[in-house]
Amino acid sequence: MNAIRNESGESAPPAPCLLFVDDDRDVQVAARLLFRRSGLDILSAHGADEALTQLASFPVDLVLLDLNYTKGMTAGAEGLALLRDMLVLRPDLPVIVVTGHSGVTIAVAAMRAGAVDFVMKPWNNERLLALVEGTLKKCRACQASEAEPALIVASDDLRRTVAEADRLAVTRASLIITGAPGVGKMLLARRIHALSYEDDPAVMLRAEDCEALPEGRGTWIFRNIEALSARMQRRLADRLDARVAPRVIALSSRDHANLEDMLDPRLMLHLGMVGLTLSPLHGRADDIVALSAHFLRYFAARHGLAEPRMDESRLRLLCEEEWSQNVRGLRALVERAVLTGTWETASEEAEAVPNTALTLRDTERSLIETALRKHGFNVTQAARELGLTRPALYRRMARYGL
Repeated sequence: MNAIRNESGESAPPAPCLLFVDDDRDVQVAARLLFRRSGLDILSAHGADEALTQLASFPVDLVLLDLNYTKGMTAGAEGLALLRDMLVLRPDLPVIVVTGHSGVTIAVAAMRAGAVDFVMKPWNNERLLALVEGTLKKCRACQASEAEPALIVASDDLRRTVAEADRLAVTRASLIITGAPGVGKMLLARRIHALSYEDDPAVMLRAEDCEALPEGRGTWIFRNIEALSARMQRRLADRLDARVAPRVIALSSRDHANLEDMLDPRLMLHLGMVGLTLSPLHGRADDIVALSAHFLRYFAARHGLAEPRMDESRLRLLCEEEWSQNVRGLRALVERAVLTGTWETASEEAEAVPNTALTLRDTERSLIETALRKHGFNVTQAARELGLTRPALYRRMARYGL
């Protein structure tokens, strides 16, 4: 969101940015007209994954949250789950529930889960605007924090692991999270801490560099717990034996059997009581599809570029890839695709016929021209499809003479 200049030529702060999550496009249009007339920027999301991407990509000040996104759903479970995930990313984020089918009971449940207020559909424009502006004014001091990277969950395997982590989050139990490099162990650890009753930030520790333990209790997240020296393992076991002990979330790329051989038996009694394992990305096709879409939207917004087209053949190749670096490798590949405008890897480019390859400039111009023609040269709609802001699209139109 760009800052504007006031009459004295000084930069004025950017307009507050709202995110409206609702699958009804007519409702989205009505909200956009209402808030933009009042000088507020507004982003749209039509489901949970898109909402998390927008929240990770833009400095959102407030969320308007519908509770149902799948046709026929009226229970509000989708919205309540999304509310929890958004507050994991941004604990101080003000969320106003906008509900129709779910009714007042679910709206009250959402407030107990962290929403600041609710409004019923169809809303009164003046009342909704007053509620949003009043909420922004109250929460303005809390808008500096950035969102944590989003944990995108689509496969049944990962859903089960995350559900167990959420169940354990409210306890004081120490635990071990295992899994190959790049599967998201740190993201899961941060989620557990965010959903706990601990107010203070977690202390991050690299076991190989640890020469002293923090004071107090709180939550300590240890990377590569197996690299902790024998002396520090004994000290950590002593701390966990105390009546008032810290909560330790240990991360390791080793499996449970290896850890039993590498860690002090007394320490392992504490840490090994509860274990969570994140499986490799390869074989989790649903997560690969969801993560690819998330990273495409995220990096297109971050770099101000169009999303390269994802066809069925490319998606199939992604799902068949081994992913030795797991989510980290997929993230890097998608960012490269956004930056270069093509999905081709270095080996694919070497095999391609040079004269038939489109340049990045040609590809971007073609994408923009196609989107503009599709929407009758409606810049707002074309920008939304391309994942660009209106000013960014205007700059590219000028660059290519469109």
